[in-house]
Amino acid sequence: MAITIAAHGVESVTNDGLSWLQNQLLTCEKPVRIADAPTGAGKSFAFQQGMIKYEHRVLFIVPTKRLAQNLIRGLLDDLVKSESEGGAGWDKQKAQNKVSLWSSDGTQKLRDEGITKIGVHRVRELFKLDETREGGEMIIAVPESVNYILLRDVKFRSNGQTDVGIFHFLNAFDHIVFDEFHTIQARGFGLAAIFAKLAAALWQDGKKVRAKISFLSATPINIMPVLKKLDIEETLIESLSEKTGSTGRIIHGDVQLQLANIDSLPALMHQQTDAIRTQIAKGRQTVVIYNKLEDLQRQINELEQAVLAAGIAPENGLLINSIDDSRADLKKIGRFTVGRNQNPLDFDLLITTSSVEMGVTFKADLLLIEPGFEAMNFLQRYGRVARGNYQGQVFMRFDEAFADNKPWLRELWAWYIKNDKKRLKINSLTDILCQTVAKRFKDGTQNQAKYYARLSNRAVYTAGLYWHVIMNHFTSNRYRQTHLKRYRPKVAQVISRQLYEVRKMATSDRFKEAVESWCQRFEQETITLRDIEPRIRIIDGEGQYFTVPQHLLQRATDIVERFPMIYGKDGIQEIRIAGKLEDYFLDKNRYIPKTRSFYLPNTMIPIELKNDYQIVNRWCAKLEEQRQNSLAWDKDFGFPQSMQAAMELVQWTGLVIGDDTELDTR
Repeated sequence: MAITIAAHGVESVTNDGLSWLQNQLLTCEKPVRIADAPTGAGKSFAFQQGMIKYEHRVLFIVPTKRLAQNLIRGLLDDLVKSESEGGAGWDKQKAQNKVSLWSSDGTQKLRDEGITKIGVHRVRELFKLDETREGGEMIIAVPESVNYILLRDVKFRSNGQTDVGIFHFLNAFDHIVFDEFHTIQARGFGLAAIFAKLAAALWQDGKKVRAKISFLSATPINIMPVLKKLDIEETLIESLSEKTGSTGRIIHGDVQLQLANIDSLPALMHQQTDAIRTQIAKGRQTVVIYNKLEDLQRQINELEQAVLAAGIAPENGLLINSIDDSRADLKKIGRFTVGRNQNPLDFDLLITTSSVEMGVTFKADLLLIEPGFEAMNFLQRYGRVARGNYQGQVFMRFDEAFADNKPWLRELWAWYIKNDKKRLKINSLTDILCQTVAKRFKDGTQNQAKYYARLSNRAVYTAGLYWHVIMNHFTSNRYRQTHLKRYRPKVAQVISRQLYEVRKMATSDRFKEAVESWCQRFEQETITLRDIEPRIRIIDGEGQYFTVPQHLLQRATDIVERFPMIYGKDGIQEIRIAGKLEDYFLDKNRYIPKTRSFYLPNTMIPIELKNDYQIVNRWCAKLEEQRQNSLAWDKDFGFPQSMQAAMELVQWTGLVIGDDTELDTR
């Protein structure tokens, strides 16, 4: 059984070969643009051309360090290509000076060059990367690095740059782009929201604002309801969707899709040994994508056997996942290669997790995949194959037990059975993937476009909190505070009032320390843009260092029980093990609930709670229990309105104050 998805492309509408959507991204006058285009359509390429041909300055924000590296590598290659080859024809030095990477990888590179004041250096880069050369510039950044500049600590007051803030960003760039915006979590939407709201409000007010704000995705989520609740008028937002056809610049060739009911990906690799060999002979790649990190790690030995059966030396296969990306670069005969600085294009085989879903380009014509947890995951994975005018194959492992809890996957299977041996357009696939999602929407907005999810309403309140924090940040002087107050959405006022109410408890010595700590921690939640699981550093028997999510260690291995956990010299928790990590994986995961210490506004004593999707309800229940043993709820001697305000803040935002989770934001 198989279905063929026909090749599809986009038409060029300008003399320099840009498609309609690419041209709109550079020329559309509206301050906010939401762009939907298939994988491979060249959404990021549009801004590269803006940089080269129109000398635009671009801040291009991407969700992962892996994608940032991929884009930087491709951009530098294109900048030094001759114009006849479609490049800019720049010399290597100019190209390197006109591009900057804001991520922990970029930070390490600066430190290697002897630059230690990273924050100060990036504030300078905000205005100009290279004043000695003409031409556009691009900063490719992970959102945490941008957030680090906006919410930097007062200790960075130096060199006359203390007041650099949100308005400087809006006037330093022609474009501020949020790529793969479907990955933005509700808790982290404040960063994007404040850029969009200010750009729209200033533009509407007739004020000069340089930057246009663009949201890009091949699997867009519906953010329009949230933007409206932030008082951004729909007339100021341009929704752009690239149309595909059978002619023009081909972005994906014919792709044969097969669903295989098989036990594991190594078994699927053995089944497709000939197909893998064919790709090697053609100089093309094979990509294997897992749903779960622990399954990949658990099956390393089986994967090595499958690779050898296909005639590939293991060292010509690259492991891409959060564990192996945290290792030092290592290419060793007879073992898979690891390390985040490795160039994926140098390998015959890539064995990965969801980290490659987002925008990363490979020369792959064969995918062996698990489907992902949501419809958008599957389509993003599918989009890695047959980029350009190549023919490809996608083999998806179908697990009936897994599909039982995934309506979209059951519908995909039914569609696959119904259309066996047919040749279909790409729209047939995207329609069926959006169909299940559409049923979740009750207000009709889903019918206006294809969406793969909807941004939670909590994003409205986290954006309000972000605005509140920016208004009170030391970079917001009186003039900027006036503008921020004038343009702030109503929800930001609501958040400020609620926090003011909670802080009334500080008038009592009994609650002063606890409530001040709680409010400060609540505001500091804006620093963390996504849920980050604590990680433990592992040092294996060969002396290799890498980090592993703490809960994965607990549920999938017996390492925590067998080896002592200590603190390294840098204060990071670490465990030294004998042998290799894969030696300690259990045959099956065991159930161990995630727990974490959380805080209430009326006491400094933390409470231990199960940390899952019901954490808000659990925390609120604990706060309610305080009615029995704390004066805080007492209507005569306590602060019941303050306690209620704290509860509402948590319910609205979904932010529950707990132990800090460290994240390298620089």
